Amino acid sequence: MLRFLLHRPVAVLMTTLGLCVLGLVVMGTLPIGLLPDIAIPRISVQVDWPDRSAQEVEDAIVQPLRNRLLQVGRLTDLQSESRNGSAGIQLSFSYGTNTDLAFIEVNEQIDQISGQLPREVARPRVVKANVSDLPVFYLSMVPRAGEGDRRRGTDPLELSEFARSVVKRRLEQLPEVAFVDLSGLAEPEVRIVPDRSLLQSLGMKPEDITTALEQNNLQLGNILLQDGQYQYAIRFSSRLQTVEDINNIYLTAGEKHLRLGEVAAVSLISQAARGHYRFQAPGDEPPGRRSIVLSVRKQADARLFDLQTSFATLLTDLRQSYPQLDFYVTNDQSDLLRVSISNLLSSLLYGAVFAFLILLVFFREWRAPILIAVVIPVALVITMFGLYLAHISINIISLAGLILGVGLMVDNAIIVIENIRQQRRLGLSLDEACIQGGEEVIRPLLSSALTTCSVFVPLVFLSGLSGALFYDQAVSITLALGASLLVAYLFLPVLVRLLERKRNREASIIEQEGWIQRARRTPFARSVAVVLRYPYLFLLFVLLFLAIGGWLLSQSEREIFPTLTRPGLEMDIDWNAAISLQANEERLGVLLLDLDSLIDSVQVFSGEQDFLMSEWEQQINEARLYVFPRPGINVEHLRLGLIQWMSRQYPSASAHTVPIKNIFDQVFAQDRPALVAHIQQVNERRSPAQDIVAPIVEELHRKGWEPTLPTRQEQYAIRIRRTEALRYEVDYQTVYDRLLALFNENRINTLQTGQQAIPIVLGDARGQSIFGLLEKASVRNRTGDLLPLRYFVEVDREEDYKSIAATRNGVAYDLAFAKYAPELETSIRELVSTQPDLTVQFSGTAFESQRQIRELLVILGIALLLLYLILAAQFESLLQPLIVMLTVPVGIAGAVSILWLAGQTLNLIAIIGMTVMSGIVVNDAILKIDMINRLRQQGFDLLSAIHGGGHRRLRPILMTSLTTIFALLPVLFTSGLGAELQRPLAWAIIGGLSVGTAASLYLLPVLYFLLNSMPGRKDPHFST
Repeated sequence: MLRFLLHRPVAVLMTTLGLCVLGLVVMGTLPIGLLPDIAIPRISVQVDWPDRSAQEVEDAIVQPLRNRLLQVGRLTDLQSESRNGSAGIQLSFSYGTNTDLAFIEVNEQIDQISGQLPREVARPRVVKANVSDLPVFYLSMVPRAGEGDRRRGTDPLELSEFARSVVKRRLEQLPEVAFVDLSGLAEPEVRIVPDRSLLQSLGMKPEDITTALEQNNLQLGNILLQDGQYQYAIRFSSRLQTVEDINNIYLTAGEKHLRLGEVAAVSLISQAARGHYRFQAPGDEPPGRRSIVLSVRKQADARLFDLQTSFATLLTDLRQSYPQLDFYVTNDQSDLLRVSISNLLSSLLYGAVFAFLILLVFFREWRAPILIAVVIPVALVITMFGLYLAHISINIISLAGLILGVGLMVDNAIIVIENIRQQRRLGLSLDEACIQGGEEVIRPLLSSALTTCSVFVPLVFLSGLSGALFYDQAVSITLALGASLLVAYLFLPVLVRLLERKRNREASIIEQEGWIQRARRTPFARSVAVVLRYPYLFLLFVLLFLAIGGWLLSQSEREIFPTLTRPGLEMDIDWNAAISLQANEERLGVLLLDLDSLIDSVQVFSGEQDFLMSEWEQQINEARLYVFPRPGINVEHLRLGLIQWMSRQYPSASAHTVPIKNIFDQVFAQDRPALVAHIQQVNERRSPAQDIVAPIVEELHRKGWEPTLPTRQEQYAIRIRRTEALRYEVDYQTVYDRLLALFNENRINTLQTGQQAIPIVLGDARGQSIFGLLEKASVRNRTGDLLPLRYFVEVDREEDYKSIAATRNGVAYDLAFAKYAPELETSIRELVSTQPDLTVQFSGTAFESQRQIRELLVILGIALLLLYLILAAQFESLLQPLIVMLTVPVGIAGAVSILWLAGQTLNLIAIIGMTVMSGIVVNDAILKIDMINRLRQQGFDLLSAIHGGGHRRLRPILMTSLTTIFALLPVLFTSGLGAELQRPLAWAIIGGLSVGTAASLYLLPVLYFLLNSMPGRKDPHFST
């Protein structure tokens, strides 16, 4: 086919140009996102029941829900956590579950059990998360410092309504935006505070106000009135819509008619906040200004950079239209995608530059380097067309595959050009040199591409999200290799012929026997001869090197991703005390003020948050901070400052700091404990008491293990004295309503304002202690007598669990450990077995890691088997593939050694680097073995074929290795997120390729020589 195409250059060029045009067109339509649009097989159910203890929430809501949700299909795990006023249930499904159908099924189960839940509980929220549902960035809307509140429209209620009605809607009008979530809102309520002394003097009761509101806030249904041939719909409405409407309601006191506003103070105020959001911009005074934060989620098929462009235009307009507000963009997750694209471009640039320089040195002319600069972009653009046909988006994962593919594109182009040059030096005409040069290497190049694919493609069979993510990478690498082979085999020889034909240069004709003899006299051949003279000594040295590499591999520190320099810290604080939101913010203010010299900006989420699509729940006495250090301050220095302040000022509080999470942390939930022991009591629905578990915890402490225990907190329990209430004829509901009014929680009606339903609350003044309120309050009995409320209630202090954890098997006492060890699991089992009424189950990331390691070992075996089958088919031999495959562990040992010397960990990026390095080393080995086999088939003896093959493949091996190594060297000497992400990959490739190239040059000839020098060895493959 190459002979046919070589004489039709116009057709080849036009076809290639057409594919490039298609690739350029689809590049403008491919979705661009952070990760592939993968359905995360997790669904969370969130429950709110304000002002209820964790035990009440567990007994009345979570346990019935948990039992019902166990009936959902393909459920692999269920965990719940009940807290004061809220609860969350996490449902995990086997990967491949249709989460849309699972979402519907979960909602159906909740609907079926809703009638068994308390009437005042709002319907539980169900949240289903795709990767595209994770926030792309956060927008903080901050009142400008120094501006008047109401005069400038920055009153909390007005700001909240502005954020909800204007900013949120304008953001959701962008075609790339799917949903905008908000937190930090101030919710309105109408507060009615009756003048109780005036009511008493008029012979009225607070219940009269409630009755008047109900009578004046009616919405009756429509009726149809017929008038002759016409029919009219008549609507009866008496709805309250403003505070003035409430003030103007008339009450009757004897013969007097009074306006409600005369006997009670009616005002529109903010509801008692259960959480705030504050943003401290650089230069602000701690703890920052109360603000509103909006999390922006993009459409699954939208292009991320189009979203950023549209959003930048909108943001500019908002800043100009509302100068009294500051807008700050934070937690921008698109940085990783920007870095990946930058890495791809830098790989192209460095690869092209160093390929140009190295080819210039080896070829001593400019045409070959120019060809490299042409064919690599062509292959990349054709790959984009392939991504479009395969429905693969441009994301971090697929870009990683393209980055790997670019290096192999350079290698294929170098090998083809060098082989054509060698054919010319052997005396072939230009046309024959192009044909033979391409035909001679297409089989080994195809084998090397298939061997690379055989490593990556099996990774798609990993279970869970890992396999789904590797699918995009495997497809992009396969497409890149396919495009590279097509361009190198069909397009490149045509270009070489067009350029070389104009030079009209005749190559010197060299006899085959002559070049072989000269090849054996080169310095490289003499060094190979030395190794062949002492093969077993050389193999002993190689085995020693492999042993050292294996030992270093066992000692290497392992992590999923390399430790990146994050811009700031995420700090979770639990004060472990029943403090109010105000006290929570006061403590945070002192913290930020004391450490102001270290902090540049901070986002403060204190108390409960309003996000609808968040799996993260907080209570009033908890907080989460995103802290960014001042320029010149190290993040670790800031972390130590925060931890030391907390341990010094509030030693009983718990504070946990981690680097600010990126999208991988959120998807894979890497902040979970390594081991969690769920201790349960047999035939009991409640968690084991602390004194029952205490001996187990003490023994674990004695052995040096430090578990995280469930926290407990003090709380007040108010009980009605039923005997006293019966004696004085006081109704229980009357006492309950009076208590609600005291604590401003007696919601008696709703004010409809068109867009909002504002609760109307009958309450008392704020700011008094619980005992002060009970001391002054009174309640009426059935005969109308006014009696002190304190006679009918009692207040006790209790200590209970702050949260109650449960699995699919029921409530448990959880012991969490940051690290896993087999002896720890064994110790816990033995300690629990000493108490017959206790059982234990385990979960945690350690078991998931073990499962993935087992799967990786199986997949590695499959990859090696595929590799062997491909090479056996290529060489028509059962033993020669082993020679090629033995070069891989030598290269890996070199990569592990250089990673250890450079202080790098063994992580996913380093493993990808080793895989790329293995592909290049195998590629070189295949080409060299193929050339030796060809020379053997042409009648050369074993040593002549070994030296001749080494001579013919020396330049391509050196050029491909040096091109890759020099292209990666700049990564080692640059800084920034992109360099940190690529550095493990660069070290692995540089170290492995340096050793692997030496293995291709020296180990391969030794193994080939020994294999074919065995007594009685007669391989029909080498028969002449």
